[in-house]
Amino acid sequence: MTTQTGPVVESRPAPLPVRPASVPAPPPSRIKELDGLRGVAVLAVIADHYLSWLPALGTQYGRLGVDLFFILSGFLITSILLDLRGNDHYFKIFYLRRALRIFPPYYLAIIVYLGVSVALGRPGTLGLWSQYVFYYTSLFLGQPPQLHAFPPSVPLTVVLGLAVLWSLSVEELYYTIWAPVVRFTTRRAFTGILAGMILIAPLLRFCFHTHDFPEVYTFYCRMDGLAYGSAVALLIHERRRRPGQWVENHRLFKGLALGVFLITALFWLLTHGDQANRWVTSVGFVMADLSFALVAYGLITRAGGGQIYVKIFRSPWLCSIGTVSYSLYLFHYPLWNVAIMLVDGLHWPRRVSAVLDVLVGLVLSFTVAYALWYGMESRILRWKNRHEPVPMPR
Repeated sequence: MTTQTGPVVESRPAPLPVRPASVPAPPPSRIKELDGLRGVAVLAVIADHYLSWLPALGTQYGRLGVDLFFILSGFLITSILLDLRGNDHYFKIFYLRRALRIFPPYYLAIIVYLGVSVALGRPGTLGLWSQYVFYYTSLFLGQPPQLHAFPPSVPLTVVLGLAVLWSLSVEELYYTIWAPVVRFTTRRAFTGILAGMILIAPLLRFCFHTHDFPEVYTFYCRMDGLAYGSAVALLIHERRRRPGQWVENHRLFKGLALGVFLITALFWLLTHGDQANRWVTSVGFVMADLSFALVAYGLITRAGGGQIYVKIFRSPWLCSIGTVSYSLYLFHYPLWNVAIMLVDGLHWPRRVSAVLDVLVGLVLSFTVAYALWYGMESRILRWKNRHEPVPMPR
């Protein structure tokens, strides 16, 4: 899950104002189109969770929003690391940025969930909470068994809140290992490591697959999504270094993106996105990740352009949702259950209640997300930008 961590939004370090005329300008510190893409990702996940009773709308494919988050997080993290590479404050800048961006909303969620569990007399176990406090839940195959027990060791609202945090674990583990890899290996070496991640993860998903598909929640089975995003960052970095050599590649990537996207859509439609199908969780995720990576590359290279599809992803309302997508992702699922409990008390007809569940859940989720953005996240980001070490030119 933004993560950025999964769904975490952050501007990249501002470029140095002076550069030789022969050096291409770095990308803008904020790519609005990627905020729009984050908005699409979090809306897809919400649709999967809130509208599972409307499969005719294709809401079951909304789970792929997590894969889109992985692509965006891998791109952002690797772009930052490449820009910082060789800097004296490399690790301090990177890990400080990650901690200040990810930890406050995340640990607020953990505190709220723990408080609710204790208040309702179902506090869970130390082993359960430690997995989330220290971000290692995705090291195990599948979700923690305590969440699936009957009854679960924590209230259902808390179960739903914890259920989405596996993606944050995947991203945190990736950040932890990827920073030293970029810092201490050659370009060829870490490109090879990326290729290894992309090849190994789907093989592991194929081997570990069962009808309950536990592999989809596991770091070493899902690291390829982040690796595809890192590969996009490498391509963009090379494009900035040698822009003249990439003119012809625009046509190649545009055609490749369209072809792969159409084939991927057909595959998922024919298989109905059934994760109990071994080929969906192995080959299907590969196709989806590759499609999203190509789409992200296309939007990045055309950022600010006048094409209609680029303008759509730059629309203010979609970018606004992308900006608050981290907290929206963290809290939307348990708040949906809160909405159900509130609506059930009205004793209205089932279909009316189903619609109201969605509307009330959306109101609660967006209220909490925007409140946390303006009350916590944006304030921390401003403080961070004033106090973090300044990157030095290489």
